[in-house]
Amino acid sequence: MSQDSKTIRFHCENIHLDDGELAAGEVVCSEREPLEIHLGQKTSDSLKLPEGAHIALGRFDPHVHFRESPLPTREDFEKLRRDGEDYESLNKAVAAANQNYSIRSGCLAALKGGVCCVGAMGNIPWSPVGPERHSQMQNYYWEKGLIPIVAWPRIEPDSDPVPNHEGKDFGSTFGGSGLTGRARSDMYQIWEGEAVSFHNDQPRTDETISEFKDRENPPEALLHHRYFNGDTVLACQQETIEIAKSAKVRSLLARHIPTGPALQQILDTSKEVSFAMPAEVGLDYLYWNQDRLMEQDEKIALINYRRPAHPTREDQLGLIELTRDTVRSGYAIFFGSDHAPHSKAAKAFQNGLPGSPGTRNIEHSLQIYLELKRNHGYTWQDIDLLASINPAKHMARYFDFPYETGTMKSGAMANLHIFQPEEPYTVDEASLSKTLEDPEYHSALKGEQGLFGKTLFTVVDGKAWDVAGIVQAAN
Repeated sequence: MSQDSKTIRFHCENIHLDDGELAAGEVVCSEREPLEIHLGQKTSDSLKLPEGAHIALGRFDPHVHFRESPLPTREDFEKLRRDGEDYESLNKAVAAANQNYSIRSGCLAALKGGVCCVGAMGNIPWSPVGPERHSQMQNYYWEKGLIPIVAWPRIEPDSDPVPNHEGKDFGSTFGGSGLTGRARSDMYQIWEGEAVSFHNDQPRTDETISEFKDRENPPEALLHHRYFNGDTVLACQQETIEIAKSAKVRSLLARHIPTGPALQQILDTSKEVSFAMPAEVGLDYLYWNQDRLMEQDEKIALINYRRPAHPTREDQLGLIELTRDTVRSGYAIFFGSDHAPHSKAAKAFQNGLPGSPGTRNIEHSLQIYLELKRNHGYTWQDIDLLASINPAKHMARYFDFPYETGTMKSGAMANLHIFQPEEPYTVDEASLSKTLEDPEYHSALKGEQGLFGKTLFTVVDGKAWDVAGIVQAAN
């Protein structure tokens, strides 16, 4: 252990081991050093945690959206520009996006939720297209992040793939790139032999959302949820699967799966194709459903737009049960929060239609884990696999971590989530706004009753962050 690094020791009666057992002992953390575990031991200088506290592996969240990106230099712009791009206009757009949500705010939210590593989408004005621009973005995130951030490269037409990485297909997203099936097929051909991920929220083929609204006139809080229903998700997934077959990709990851039938489609298809099909289940879909939304205050419900839409209660229960059974089978399935930090104004109705989808989710990951644990028969090992072990192993394929990830043993990465599961929890937007340095903070969980869980510390590569109040380093 380095002599110039400050060591912190935690003693706990509930250390989560890889086999699902809970054990008493001490963990030793020192910044940028591997984890030490001493089961059955306790030293005098160990920090004693509250009774009933747990130490689990740090959570890996492979699906977040940050808004901040580097301002391109004119030299870089001229070298990497695309048709129709203007340098002054681009810089204004990037600067405006950076004002909405910073990398620091996103990292503070992650630490609050026990998350020690995230995978960030490239939805920024000058996206990380091609190896050189992606490398710039990855370095920028690495330098500015409080936690490791894996920057997923963006697949776009006429752009070179990033070798040995997982490209994100934004063409599969309603309101995203607006690409035709043919253009998406051509993009995938460029990424032949590589890994690809996709969203599953394209619109209906027979009518626009405006036409649907005029015909059905659903409650505003349910407009997205009725339009982007389970059938549209299945259709989008099937279209993308066929494109991936033709392109002969190495791996195809379905992101933020929202219903039981959608997950079943992925599982069934995985038995028939030559490429891997890991599955990412949308964390908020395991908590929110259409009935629950309608029980909320209307103003709160209206910030909870999602695409694909929140499921019916029946489809949600199917997703909850199938996710639990699938992770126990050993399948490569994991949670992703799709943490989407849009401003309040961006989520407002305009011309009768809702704005940007998604919720600020990552800081409340623990509360949703405990909903599954308390009410749906999930074990701690199920949660550890879905939130830590499986996503860590997936992300380690594309990011060079200094030590082994996704395992609770000496010599591995010292990534830990230390929490008190039985403490009641209520959302305090004013406090979170200050803590997360996010003046636009708003939460779809505001006013929710019966929430539990408090994250005490999040350890990132041996550096312990005290997150019980204001986020601050503990060693």
